[in-house]
Amino acid sequence: MRVALVGALLVLLPVATAIPCDAPLQLRTSDPLLESGLERSLRDAGLGTALDAKRLAVSLVDLTRPGEPVYAGLHDDRMMYAASLPKIAILLALFEAIDRGDVVWEDSFRWKIQQMINISNNAEATWAGEQVGLPAIGRVMKDPRYCLYEPGVGGLWAGRFFQKGGPSHREPLKQLSHAATSRQAARFYVLLDRGGLVSPYWSHAMRRLMAPPLYHHKFVGALEGRSGLRFVARKSGTWQTFHSDSALIQHGHARYVLTALANDPGGEAMMRRVARAADDLIVAGAHRRWPVRGGSR
Repeated sequence: MRVALVGALLVLLPVATAIPCDAPLQLRTSDPLLESGLERSLRDAGLGTALDAKRLAVSLVDLTRPGEPVYAGLHDDRMMYAASLPKIAILLALFEAIDRGDVVWEDSFRWKIQQMINISNNAEATWAGEQVGLPAIGRVMKDPRYCLYEPGVGGLWAGRFFQKGGPSHREPLKQLSHAATSRQAARFYVLLDRGGLVSPYWSHAMRRLMAPPLYHHKFVGALEGRSGLRFVARKSGTWQTFHSDSALIQHGHARYVLTALANDPGGEAMMRRVARAADDLIVAGAHRRWPVRGGSR
């Protein structure tokens, strides 16, 4: 009787499904100087109301000193619909499959991937996703090597192909099909920059396919024309009131990652304000505790 009771209780207990995360660069702790500077700059840019209403999430990572990223995030673990930005999740899953030999690389892939990323072509994104399948994309996001999607927290997710109808594999937290947090989107670029996605070889290949940006809006529209600035990698997204942008940027000696998600009819203009404020902050470097020397990487 006692054994039966214990067995019944065990059946009722929830089963732990979280996988321990061994991935590097979790970006869980904001640098107080950079975070205060970021929030002040965004409020000065007229974005205080959006921040207070949690309609805007921003992550900023200063990579200027190699091996010592400095991070700041505002509402950075807030899950939001991210439109086309999660096509970077499809990109990573595809290169994982290529590296394993499950998908054989062909020269035509280069054009298809550039179309998916640089002009956000939905047909090519659907093609790329179909090479691996939606469950596989989710597994890569949850992979302990990356932890780009964390159970109970959220993160980067592409759970539906970019076409009408078809299968769906929504993320478990909010049941969103195309989602992100600004922190996990930022981690994608930090890992990409240090060669930590798939392998250094494939990370380099992905970076080359993610630039130059061909849509001159949001971050790009805000920063084009600034001397010495280039987008090393970039992906944006827009659907109705949802606006997102993400980039790895080199500006003179400074190198940084910026990601932002907004749910606001004025999201396009908000993205531009975020980009200008963040770039000014990084270039000024008042948060840095070391002298900056040398040129661009």
